[in-house]
Amino acid sequence: MISWMQRHNKYLVITIWVATIAFIGAGFVGWGAYDLNTNRATSVAKVGHRSVSVSEFQLAYSNYYNYYNQQLGGKLTKEAAKKMGLEKIVMQNVINETLLLNLADDLGFSVLKTDIEQALINDKNFRVNGVFNKNRYYSILKNEGISAKEYENGIKKELLLNKLQKILKLPPTKREIELFTSSLFMKDKLTVSTISINPDEIVINNEDVKKFWQTKKDSYQTKKKYEIDTIKIGLGKGWVKDEELKKFWENKKYNYKNSDGKILSFADAKSRVVLDYKLKKNKKNALETYLKFKKGKTKATGKQTIYDDDKTFPVAKLRTANKNQVLKPIPRKDGYLIVKLTNVIKPRVMTFDEAKPEVLKEFKKHALVLALEKKAKARLNIFSGQNLGFVSRDSVVKIDGLNDAQSSEFINYIFDQTTPKGFKLYGNKVAMYRILEQKLLNTDKFKLYKDIITQSIVTNKQSELNRNLLARLKKVYDIEQYYKGK
Repeated sequence: MISWMQRHNKYLVITIWVATIAFIGAGFVGWGAYDLNTNRATSVAKVGHRSVSVSEFQLAYSNYYNYYNQQLGGKLTKEAAKKMGLEKIVMQNVINETLLLNLADDLGFSVLKTDIEQALINDKNFRVNGVFNKNRYYSILKNEGISAKEYENGIKKELLLNKLQKILKLPPTKREIELFTSSLFMKDKLTVSTISINPDEIVINNEDVKKFWQTKKDSYQTKKKYEIDTIKIGLGKGWVKDEELKKFWENKKYNYKNSDGKILSFADAKSRVVLDYKLKKNKKNALETYLKFKKGKTKATGKQTIYDDDKTFPVAKLRTANKNQVLKPIPRKDGYLIVKLTNVIKPRVMTFDEAKPEVLKEFKKHALVLALEKKAKARLNIFSGQNLGFVSRDSVVKIDGLNDAQSSEFINYIFDQTTPKGFKLYGNKVAMYRILEQKLLNTDKFKLYKDIITQSIVTNKQSELNRNLLARLKKVYDIEQYYKGK
């Protein structure tokens, strides 16, 4: 979830024209604590001559939270929002918005009361039988926890920003449309070829491997490990009556479920039930032994070295333990294990001989890449390959030596390059290309996608303009941020 939000954050940041209430009925979301002081009790920031009130920030946070929550199908939690730093995102966007409002003020833009009234009348959320209804308006705002003054002030800001946006909107020129269309739908006449190398054919020199290790030896480190003294408390081999096990299972059966979440029958859960039953029966003995071990009244019966990446041991308990600390009994499949942490050995840089197996594996990959690149460069100007004819980004072609996904990826790779020839590595093979001829403006594709192309140009220009304008406005207007966000 977090990764999805981080990937899509940039799109929301670009869209700085935030609606006052984008999600009426979605519910108001609290944004956390605000450290008030006597001087700034009502504001989170001051930008130019405008202050950003706590309530404005809280409303913006609720809007953003509900936006992301809607995109994620209602699965966004407050913990996830906090982890992605949503408060900081909202704060930055509120500041950006306020910078633009300062510019609108200085340019002499204004919003009339009648403009606000018309916006309310046009809002379908406040209509009853197709007509604006004042009672419904106040009722919705009350449910959202927003005053009419706050809401109408938000509308005023939105209208002001819309006016500013109109004068900043730059229509695409004919030349831009032609260039954009060419970049998207140009056709290249290509010849391609793949060559491969058997990794076993590459001669590995020990001195080269050692030089390779020298350049990055700090990345080859020993594993952190823990030395422990142990006492094992076995479960015994005595037979347990089914009647006792069934009674135990009845009381604990909600702990025994299959992958679908259904409770297992006694027969299916029996092996687990036997283990849990015996662990319970031996818990008292384990705790008594633990206390004796802790007080030094009994000695360890074994020693172990546990590596930090050991998946068969609860290493997390050792990571938080202090030296010479005795841990409470740890349940295992064969009984309880009582552990005393005697030493922690921190990672160190490996010697060449210690690191050699790992270095050799990495060096072989490195040597393979170098050999492929050398071979590709030697043949790039002379290879006679597969003639694909004229292709564009969206062409579906099969390249000999590559699978369908690699063929598609390689075609897109070629159109992202600025050179008429080149190559790209794919495992133990390399794909080479040469552009023999180009057709730039595809009029048929342009007619088909004219509206989309035009809108894409407008969006890109607007995004770049907004970015540069905001960078400039941050130098023009003072920004005092009282709340930093979490």
